[in-house]
Amino acid sequence: MINNNTYSFSAFRELYDLALDDTINPSEIAHVIDQMRKRKEVENKYKNLIKWRDDGRPYLYMERKQIIAADYDRLIDKLVKIEYGYENASLESLFPEWVIWRRDYSSVSVKTIREDILNWNSHLKDTDISKIPLKNLIPRDFTQLFRSWTKDREMTRKKFNNIKSVINGIYYYAIEMGIVAHNPVKDINCNQFSFQPVNNDDDVYTMEDRKKLLEYLATMPDDIYALAIRFDFQLIARIGELLALKWSDITPDNYIHFQRQFLGQRVLNDDLTFETLTHENVDHIKGNTDEGFRYEPLTDEALEILKQVRELNPDSEYIFVTPNEKQLNENTFNTRLKKYCNKCGVTYRSSHKIRFCGASILYELGVSLTELKELLGHTTIQMTLHYLRRVKPKGNVVRTMNEAFKVS
Repeated sequence: MINNNTYSFSAFRELYDLALDDTINPSEIAHVIDQMRKRKEVENKYKNLIKWRDDGRPYLYMERKQIIAADYDRLIDKLVKIEYGYENASLESLFPEWVIWRRDYSSVSVKTIREDILNWNSHLKDTDISKIPLKNLIPRDFTQLFRSWTKDREMTRKKFNNIKSVINGIYYYAIEMGIVAHNPVKDINCNQFSFQPVNNDDDVYTMEDRKKLLEYLATMPDDIYALAIRFDFQLIARIGELLALKWSDITPDNYIHFQRQFLGQRVLNDDLTFETLTHENVDHIKGNTDEGFRYEPLTDEALEILKQVRELNPDSEYIFVTPNEKQLNENTFNTRLKKYCNKCGVTYRSSHKIRFCGASILYELGVSLTELKELLGHTTIQMTLHYLRRVKPKGNVVRTMNEAFKVS
């Protein structure tokens, strides 16, 4: 392995020797060639600015600062570090490096990385602040940026936090690499900013929506998608967990065992592009925690739906498959869900909101937060609270209050 970061002449000689011994792989060769290119570009850029002291040492001035070295090779080494190294590292220069580092050395999903790239492109790419060296940025720079995003309440707090997490992530990487020692964003009180209000109460299937949709779906007993959606409304599962279920996951006492997911996968290339979406079963649950692996009881209605599915797919390993035994995936599931919602006059919401609906109904009917947390596969009660929405009409609350607070 070559350790010289700028690949001066001695490093090139080392590369030659390693190549002869067949002890260097193609990716290392490609990396060294890239460093050679950078070195050549630096030489061409600064060759007319280099001067020589009486003692034979070469030097030049950059932004009124003298850059000097013991000899020409070492001066070029310094200039390469300045041009391409970390001395002037910015959000812009570190972003691609941080993305690849997350892909290779963290457990974060490619889906999350893709969302980070979208947030970068929409709010940080090509901005003035992204080009300033990290070492020169102070809290005021980010305060002004954040205020420009939020001053007209055009950004939700969730969107703001997602974009801010990209900045924080780059800084965490920069700190780990020894580029900077502190993240100035941590010094900002973000409660000072104003965000777009969000009404989460309406972002869920109500009990009335659920009833209307299920009655419509019951008219299609031979439609595997209709059966899958009906079954989903009998659980509080993640869509990936639902679609990865096998017949062998059903226990003799009628529980379902969640122990894998069927997920869409996109391979992230080194140039930050993505391969075509594919789907595969993975033996981990979202969050990679023990709580995700759990059992959930099957209702009488769920068992009846499974009987209908078994008649359609008597020999399949997985429960929800097409006639040619291809597993249903999240995209096709949601496409059908949207179609059926439109057919019966229900506002479409994604499959994830079915999970919200189920959790909210169970809570309304007296299931404790502790039990809900276990059924949902959450690690904290706080996470479970996020799932609770109003699924009954507001008039129900009025009737309850009248009954509870009446004098006699």
